[in-house]
Amino acid sequence: MDNFTYCAPTRILFGKGTIPAIAPHISAHGVQRLLLVFGGGSARRNGVYDALTAALRAAGILWDEFWGVKPNPSLEQVNAGIAKARAFGAQGVLAVGGGSVIDCGKAIAAGVHLDDYWTFVETRKPAERALPVFAVLTLSGTSSEMNDKAVITNEAEAKKWSIGGQCLAPKVTAIDPQVQATLPWSLTASSGIDAMTHVMENYFRGRPATAGNGFFREETQLQINEALLRSIVLSLNALQKDSASYDARANLAWAACWGLNGMSVAGLSSGDWTSHALEHALSGLFPHIPHGAGLAVLFPSWMEEVYPFAPDIFARFARNVWAISCNPADPASVLEAAQKGVAATRAAFSGWGAPDNLSHWGVREEHIPVMMQNAYSYRALGRLVPLNEEQVTRIYKRVL
Repeated sequence: MDNFTYCAPTRILFGKGTIPAIAPHISAHGVQRLLLVFGGGSARRNGVYDALTAALRAAGILWDEFWGVKPNPSLEQVNAGIAKARAFGAQGVLAVGGGSVIDCGKAIAAGVHLDDYWTFVETRKPAERALPVFAVLTLSGTSSEMNDKAVITNEAEAKKWSIGGQCLAPKVTAIDPQVQATLPWSLTASSGIDAMTHVMENYFRGRPATAGNGFFREETQLQINEALLRSIVLSLNALQKDSASYDARANLAWAACWGLNGMSVAGLSSGDWTSHALEHALSGLFPHIPHGAGLAVLFPSWMEEVYPFAPDIFARFARNVWAISCNPADPASVLEAAQKGVAATRAAFSGWGAPDNLSHWGVREEHIPVMMQNAYSYRALGRLVPLNEEQVTRIYKRVL
């Protein structure tokens, strides 16, 4: 295993009826003026708003509200939220929603202390100051409720970039899986796929210690990640049949938390993250594309491009996640299993109703050069397998 530093400082309040319990924790952090950040209104329909505001009122906490955060939250929204937080004199931010809302809340919390939010993002430096962030999770997938990252889209420049920094990790997050029971299946599926891809971005950095012996240098880490992936698959399959299953919701929510809170990457040298760079370039140019759905299209295409160059880890994935048989001592069997693992992943995503092509959203071949340029500007593409422009073009074209 490579050296790593692991820190997951967020306190999690998990289970039925836990949302009101966040109020005394907010008070304990010395926050008495709070900006509440919401999405499109589901918090009112599912009872979260009433339960939360009653608890805040009982704790003597004053609040102002910022509504309307959309999927792939925009720089314009972040700047509007920063202005509202400053005008109210907010001492903290409480984001109520899924990953987009929580990311926007984090960006607002950092932006209050910045002269210009996007100028700072482009420095690629971690944020050092932010208002305390709290979260109530209503859609599981991104792990923003338990990590120190926020992804915001600068629509004018078609750039979807992240900001990080330990100060952005939520102090406390409440997760009541039962409030997710009424989510549309498409949101549940795409968010679950997003959680899977977080684990897989890290998992595919696994390396054999000695060729042919079946043991990997990061054995403990890979087994943790395989368990997370199997749990997400089982949970999604169960929820596709019964969206109200509390046990399936709870297992999906907890697995998604651990998918991107630092645990899944420990010892794996920062993971790969090529598919996320490609998707950020995609939904940066087309902000109406849901992040998880975009990954459902692009991740299998990336797998297909790179598995011949690292067949051992892909064959292990096929064997331990999708129960595909393989003889690790036979190179032909390894390559065949790796290929079947890619096909099984694509089939699972499709079976959950995810789109399988980019033209579904109006993407055409002429858009590829712009997306490729933005992907390369976001990060170097390919830690597992370095990718050239011809390969990136194939990844996009394969799924047009």
